[in-house]
Amino acid sequence: MASAEAVLRLDANGTPRTIRLLAALVDFESRHFADAATKPAENDLVRAFRGGATPAVPICEFLVRIQRSNYLFDGAVYVLAGAYLARFMRTRAARDAGILVEPATAHRLVSVAVLLGAKFISPRHFERRVEAFQICSDKSIRASEISRLELLFLRAVDYRIFIGAEEFQRFFKVMERGPKPPSASSGSQKRKAETAPDREEKKPRRVRACQLPAVAS
Repeated sequence: MASAEAVLRLDANGTPRTIRLLAALVDFESRHFADAATKPAENDLVRAFRGGATPAVPICEFLVRIQRSNYLFDGAVYVLAGAYLARFMRTRAARDAGILVEPATAHRLVSVAVLLGAKFISPRHFERRVEAFQICSDKSIRASEISRLELLFLRAVDYRIFIGAEEFQRFFKVMERGPKPPSASSGSQKRKAETAPDREEKKPRRVRACQLPAVAS
């Protein structure tokens, strides 16, 4: 099992290493589903997490800014955030909406997940300073958005934000392993799909929500 020391370890800049581990997973998903950002949002959940503007700041830098902007969370917050995001993406609400972790939604999804992780770890001492998300996103995310996004996220996961020790350790190991590169077989399947006859394209397709590495809920 991963030790507390590994979870709380800081990098050379004094930043929790779990920030970069979480950012690597989110950035991988965001790049993989980059094309989704160019498609119109077809429901309220997608529209809400896309918001009015897409932050240009990279996910890792965005998280580092939040860390240094009054919060100073310990590394466990970012493990919880990753587990919450994975749990959200598996919900029926997310699947039905077809919401993806893509460039237009990633920052807001991560913001809410980090916010909930911070509240869960230190509910008595956490100050709800949501303006930091606006500042750290170069004003692309409005502070006024956060409350609604938090409520949508909580309703989707049925307010289940408890993460047991076993699940926490398991997700931390997933973060340490990092994103899995596409397999050769999946690449060949994609090429087959691209060269399939037109009649295959006419079959109805169901859009599925992106799922970060699965953990038991």
